[in-house]
Amino acid sequence: MKSGYPIIPIAADPLSQSAHFLFAQIDAQGNFIYANAPLTALLSLSLDENPSQIPADQCMHHSDRALFREKLALCFSQPGIPQHCTIAYQTTHPVTIQWEMITGNDTADWIQAIGYRLSTEAADIHKARQKTELFISYLDAITDGFFAVDRNWTFIRVNSLFEKVSGYRQEEMLGRNFWELFPDVSEQPYAAAMRKAYETSETVSFEQPWPPAYHFTVSVFPSREGLACYFLDISAQKKHQLALEDSQVKLKAILDSTTDVNVLISADKKVLNFNQMAAQYARIYFNRSIAVGDDFIQFVMPETLEAFLNHFNQALNGEKTTIERPLPMPNGDMFWFELLYYPVYSEAGQLLGVAMNITNIDGRKKTEMKLLQQYDKLREIAYLQSHEARAPLSNILGLLNVLMLYKEKYNDPEFLQIIDYLNNSAHRLDEVIQRIVLTTRD
Repeated sequence: MKSGYPIIPIAADPLSQSAHFLFAQIDAQGNFIYANAPLTALLSLSLDENPSQIPADQCMHHSDRALFREKLALCFSQPGIPQHCTIAYQTTHPVTIQWEMITGNDTADWIQAIGYRLSTEAADIHKARQKTELFISYLDAITDGFFAVDRNWTFIRVNSLFEKVSGYRQEEMLGRNFWELFPDVSEQPYAAAMRKAYETSETVSFEQPWPPAYHFTVSVFPSREGLACYFLDISAQKKHQLALEDSQVKLKAILDSTTDVNVLISADKKVLNFNQMAAQYARIYFNRSIAVGDDFIQFVMPETLEAFLNHFNQALNGEKTTIERPLPMPNGDMFWFELLYYPVYSEAGQLLGVAMNITNIDGRKKTEMKLLQQYDKLREIAYLQSHEARAPLSNILGLLNVLMLYKEKYNDPEFLQIIDYLNNSAHRLDEVIQRIVLTTRD
């Protein structure tokens, strides 16, 4: 041993010379203070170097370095309490060492580590145990549920989410038969699905409601050892889906209760949705049923095809258009309809297609036309009154003006009274005709 190295405690001195045990002293920074000959040879350490410059983890497998640092820190934070760890080293040949590390007292600034090399079989068992523990910790950390049963339906593994969902603790399930805890009843989807996976050795996926709070999508994977079941909580998605389906049912009920024809058409002119009235019109006008996926062009009258394509393309470009036009009925009569085209977007703003709404406005339109006819009649009457009646009245007013010039030459009171009466009546009639003309102009 090179001079200047710290003195080995008497109790540990025999170990420093042991050919079977590995012995080392390590400071708080994780560097070697001392390493006995077997450890030096095993890890190919150079005794000519100052050990304090050699990190104790320099040959460790990268996956074990964090564990070593953790145990080293525990030694100093919990003096006198042994810390155990199994560390793999990467030297000329893979080496695995089982260590026990401990500090001598509260004031010690180094720890002593005693270890022995594991046989290849023991190292393999340790690695397998490490991988198993890592896999178990992974299963407990994931948000998915997991459990596994052997070929006898005995629980061999469950994770924390399955504990929470099932209501059973892990120790209550491991070693128990699956069907003892979860009955094999026909109304539960899991029963038939797990039986099918077991009997056919095929992966089976299904949805499993778990009242009151959960809904899962489950996949069952068979193997020679048994069944592994993974389940994902889709409660939020299912709740959203049910709410969406409920909204769709209500919307369809509203659309089906209206007397308007309503059709949602994709950009490539395929039927995406339609209401009951649209189905009725398709049978009446085209003698065929309408279905989702149909080419909508076959439900457009040839004489209106050009106008339809024009307004449809305007709606695809984001425009909303409304037109009124008469359309022929099967019996040959003409009925007026209002046709509304407008774009329909998803919540994300993506164009879904064009909605076409057709409203029968025949009653309203014919009433409007009748009112227009009546208005034209009134205008005609006003014209007659303003021109045909106005001309004679103008003559009367002219004669009255002449008679008024002779008024002073006549002393007959009765004659004068008649002249005044005619003059007043003629002017009142003139005012009435003027009001009629002004009213019709407004």
